Amino acid sequence: MKTKTPMATTMTIPNRRTQSQEVPVSFRCGKDRLYGIVHHPGQASALGLLVVTGRPALRTGRHRLFVLLARTWAEAGIPVMRFDFRGTGDSEGEMGTLDDTSDDIASAVDAFMSNMPGLQGVVLWGLCGGAADSVLYAPKDPRVVGVAMVNPWSYDARVRELVKLHRLGSSFMDGIRRWARSAGIATRATNPAISVDTEERGDPDAADDPDFSVPHGNAAVDRAYASYRVANLSKRLADNLGQFKGNILLILSGKDTGSQAFKHIASISPQWRRLLSAPRVRSHELPESNHSLRRPEWRAQAAAWTMEWLRALGDGRD
Repeated sequence: MKTKTPMATTMTIPNRRTQSQEVPVSFRCGKDRLYGIVHHPGQASALGLLVVTGRPALRTGRHRLFVLLARTWAEAGIPVMRFDFRGTGDSEGEMGTLDDTSDDIASAVDAFMSNMPGLQGVVLWGLCGGAADSVLYAPKDPRVVGVAMVNPWSYDARVRELVKLHRLGSSFMDGIRRWARSAGIATRATNPAISVDTEERGDPDAADDPDFSVPHGNAAVDRAYASYRVANLSKRLADNLGQFKGNILLILSGKDTGSQAFKHIASISPQWRRLLSAPRVRSHELPESNHSLRRPEWRAQAAAWTMEWLRALGDGRD
């Protein structure tokens, strides 16, 4: 049975480019002040996008990803807000755990709605850990009508170890194939179920993959990152997604280790398979893309898929 948004007839996304403005905003989250940017379109739709970064990423994003995406969406008539979580970027406070991020998101939704008076609903657009934060928050707030999960973080210790073993094995086999080619020996290409392309391992953007780089600065940062590596996180995310009644967009990068781990977790979990096969879920994959959508064509495609999905929400479709 199809799930329909209750605001179907009021959320038409303009299909034309409009002049937008970028307005700095500040707002409170408890005792701390947070900072963000609201992108005001010239002619705004009633549905807005709140970008939820994967910490410690800032509201600009790696390679200015979130800035460029937000400007693209705003020019198409979609209101957008980007913000820094507590303990990151310009915002005050210290970095909280996975369970603390709901307070930041709730405060950001409040600020977004108050700075865009015509806004009738919010979609959370989360990358990596930001996707996990979005899924855990979404069922709590009826103003959230959709969640876009982009290269979502999901943790299962056994699957993560399997991905690491595949990465090591793939690296070893790549070395053998290079040696064999230099020696004039023909080799057969492999296509493992979970793989990481050699270009991605050599790409400086591989550092955005949580398995490659986890910053350590103080006890709060260490606690924050440890909270994303609890044994039951995958099931907890699936439970929350089941409770959420809105629509879901899933975008995966083919050359991202985290996305490959997520795909494997989803493939072996009946609960995840059932969730992702529902009519309210729309899925896409960028086979050559890295974690942070570094190339313009990858970013443009993710932006276009998001706008198509939002238009479908506006028309009362999945």
